[in-house]
Amino acid sequence: MPPVRCAVLRVVGSLRAACLLVAAAACGGPRVPDTSPVPQTCAASLAPRASRVPWISTVRPFEAARSSVVVHVELPLANLRQTLEAKVPRRLAEERDHDIGVAGRLEYTVDRGPIAMRVEGEALVVESQVKVVARACAKGACYAGCEPEALATARVPLRLGADYKFRPSEVRFDVTRGCAVRAIGGFVTVDVTPVLRSRLALEAPRVQAAIDRELPDMRPQALRLWAELGKPRPLAFGACMVLAPEEITQGPASGTSELARLRFGLLARPELQLRCAEAGPYPRRARALPPLRDDPALPEAGDVHLAVIFPPEAPGRALEGAPEALDLGRGRARVQRASGDTTSGLDLDLRGEACGPVAVSASGAAWSEGGVSAVHLTGVATLPGETERLAAAGLDAASFVKGVERAPLNLPIAVDQLPTLLPELARGLSDDTVTVAANVIESKPESAGVRGAEIVAAVALRGAVLLRAK
Repeated sequence: MPPVRCAVLRVVGSLRAACLLVAAAACGGPRVPDTSPVPQTCAASLAPRASRVPWISTVRPFEAARSSVVVHVELPLANLRQTLEAKVPRRLAEERDHDIGVAGRLEYTVDRGPIAMRVEGEALVVESQVKVVARACAKGACYAGCEPEALATARVPLRLGADYKFRPSEVRFDVTRGCAVRAIGGFVTVDVTPVLRSRLALEAPRVQAAIDRELPDMRPQALRLWAELGKPRPLAFGACMVLAPEEITQGPASGTSELARLRFGLLARPELQLRCAEAGPYPRRARALPPLRDDPALPEAGDVHLAVIFPPEAPGRALEGAPEALDLGRGRARVQRASGDTTSGLDLDLRGEACGPVAVSASGAAWSEGGVSAVHLTGVATLPGETERLAAAGLDAASFVKGVERAPLNLPIAVDQLPTLLPELARGLSDDTVTVAANVIESKPESAGVRGAEIVAAVALRGAVLLRAK
C-alpha cells in the first residue's frame, strides 16, 4: 500500500513543516531607527557608586500553552484500488469433484470481479462481485448447471492502533443469488448454495491476508520521525525552531468513493528561538515515542501557541535603539550602552541631558498595547539604592521606569501578516507526491513573559495543514 505509507509518513513529517512555516517568516527584520536626538549636556549627572547591588530574579518562568497542530490527510483511493487488483487473485476457489450424493458430483469455479472502494463511517470498504459457475455431473457427463452470485466485502479500519499499526481487515462473503440443480430426471433438487457458502467462508481468511499484507507497519517510521521532530532545526540568521513534541493523536476519519480523509494532531510546545541555543537554559528531555492516542473530539482546526524566544541581550538592545528618549523629569536621556539581563538585572548607561549608570530589574513582559509586532518589559523597578541616586541628581525614578517599560522589543514580522504569508509558504512545500496547503483562520498576539534571561512572546494561531497525496 505505497500511497498510504507515503501519505502517513508525510503526516508526521509535515507537523514539523507546519511549524517551520512560522519560523521561516520570522527570521529577520529591521531595528527601529533613532528618530529623537537628545543634546549631550549631562546637565544632571548621577553620582558614582561603589558597586552595584547583586540581584537575582526569583520570577517563575513563563511558559506558553501547549499547542495542537491539526493535519488533514486526503488519500486518493485509485492507487490502492490498483494495488489490490494486482495482489488479490481473480480465481478465488475451484473444485472438480465435490460429492452431492445421488445427484453425482459438483464442479464449480469462483471468480471475483473488479474491485470497488468507498469510505463508510471510519472504515475503508472494499467490495467485489463474485461470480460462480457450478455444474452437476454424473457418469462422466455434466447434466445441469447454474451461476450463483455473491458479494465479497472487506472493511479496513482507518485508525491505527496504539502501536502505530493498522488493525486487521474483516472479510465476508454474502451469497446474493443461490443455486439449485435438478437430478434424476427432475425428481431430485439439490441446493448447492450451502456448499458454496461454506467454501467462500474458507476463502475469506486468504483474501483478508492478501489485503492485510498491503497495510504497512508504521512503527519503525514513527520512531524515526519522532526522533527527528525532537531535534532543533536551524534557520537563517542563527535562529532555530524547537518543536518539543509530546503526544500524537488521531481524530475521526471520513471520505467518499474517491478518497479517504484522515485527521491527526501533534501536541507540542513549539518555540522559535531568535538566537538558537540547542541546550538553552531550559533544555527539554527527549521523550520516547508515546502510544498513538485516539481523540474522537479532535477538531478540524488546531490552536498553535508559538513561543517566540528573544535572546538575553534583546532588552538591552531594545533600550539602546528605543525610538523615544527616556524622560527623567529634569531632562531626557538615551541608553548608550546596556548590559546584563532579566535574571541578574539590566545595567543602563545613560547619555543626554541626564548621564550616568542606572540598574533596573524586570519581572515580566507584555504585548504593546494595540500592537501586533512588538512586546515590552513590565514590572520594571530600580535596584536597591538606585532610586536614591536618581533623586539626589534631581531625576524622577517613576518617569524613568515608565520609559524603560515603553521600549519595544520588535518581532521580525507582524502577527497579522501570518494568515497571508503561511499559506504561500505551505504551497512551496508541495512536490510530485503530495500537495501541501495551510489555512490560518486567526493569528493574534496572545501572551508574553520572562523565562529566566529570555523574553517570551506567544503568538496564537488557529488553523490546519492539509496534505493531498497525488
